[in-house]
Amino acid sequence: MAGFRRSVSSLGALATFEAAARLKGFTRAAEELGVTQAAVSRQIKLLEADLNTPLFLRGHRKVELTPAGAMLARTLTDAFDQVAEALDMLRRPQQQKTVTVGATLAFTHFWLLPRLPAFRAAYPDVQLRLVSQDSGFDIRRDTIDVLIHFGKPPFDGARCLAALPERVFPVCAPALADEGKPLTALPLIGCEWIDPSWLSWKKWAHLAGLPPLSQPSALRFSQYSDAIYSAMAGEGVALGWQALVGPMLEDGRLVRLGAAEVVPEEANLLLVPVSRTPSRAARDFIEWLVTAFGAEQA
Repeated sequence: MAGFRRSVSSLGALATFEAAARLKGFTRAAEELGVTQAAVSRQIKLLEADLNTPLFLRGHRKVELTPAGAMLARTLTDAFDQVAEALDMLRRPQQQKTVTVGATLAFTHFWLLPRLPAFRAAYPDVQLRLVSQDSGFDIRRDTIDVLIHFGKPPFDGARCLAALPERVFPVCAPALADEGKPLTALPLIGCEWIDPSWLSWKKWAHLAGLPPLSQPSALRFSQYSDAIYSAMAGEGVALGWQALVGPMLEDGRLVRLGAAEVVPEEANLLLVPVSRTPSRAARDFIEWLVTAFGAEQA
């Protein structure tokens, strides 16, 4: 923070500049900030002097951003938006109808989003905030009401309310399966998992009791959704997680290749923090999620 203060002469000047850049004028910025146009102009001149570069091209009744000004404006707008979002999250205890849900990108994309219309139809007053990331969550510190996590208990600071088991097996496009080639003769689609509990082809073959797969991955992706879309396009064989690829198997966009499968010790778990009592809205979402997990296993 000390380094930041040395780099920035005035946060007020940055806020004034951001308003002028966003509103495309000193007068409109002054109206938004509740100050005079002269005060806006003075703050921006001070900022330009501090940065030793012009931020606006000043014309008759018109100002335009310089390239340096445009770059700074984009940076500040994004930063201020993130600060505003963080403040909204801190005010969340007063917003009892908002539920913050954490999950991986793949689970959100393939499992949660297709089912949200059913939840919203049943609970139209509940507002959801979805936080999707593969880098993991700390439920003790993150402002998460409900966390869907692939793993196995116990978890510090969390209690598990439901589990959705997984089965993992090779999947590919129907046309590729129709070629009749064995798995060892087909191109593999790999994924660069962050979490070691997510299966690689090498680990999957070992747990499935198969010989090591010697062919290199024809394609590797950093996101599981890209790997699955590549498999649907006929580019190769991907590892299919039943909970995620079930709809694609049902409608025929993907087919299962062979009978080998792995049932991991881990499962998709519904976790809530032990440090606070769920709101009424959070309880509604939890109840819906428990029912949905149960329906998947019926």
